[in-house]
Amino acid sequence: MTERMLPPETMLAVLTHGRNYVRAAALLNEEWEPDQQPIYRDVLERQDVVLARQLQRGGLLPGRVDLADYRSVNQLLIDHSQWFAASARQELLRPFQE
Repeated sequence: MTERMLPPETMLAVLTHGRNYVRAAALLNEEWEPDQQPIYRDVLERQDVVLARQLQRGGLLPGRVDLADYRSVNQLLIDHSQWFAASARQELLRPFQE
């Protein structure tokens, strides 16, 4: 896995452990706990996947899931399909469809 420079807004999220960083870290560590409210269910969105991938490529947060490996991503989607919005699923699979 090659390490890449992260954009300033990503570094700020890492340094402050902002909401986006916490969501991305939960995805990479398979620790996401969506709210089970009957009206609203908090799921991971496309931007959470993008940030998680940036953190992993940058070497800041390896996590338990390798987002560059199809088998790992596919298993994540099988095990935790309820965690993801449709846009997040598409973003997870996008690198393997090109």
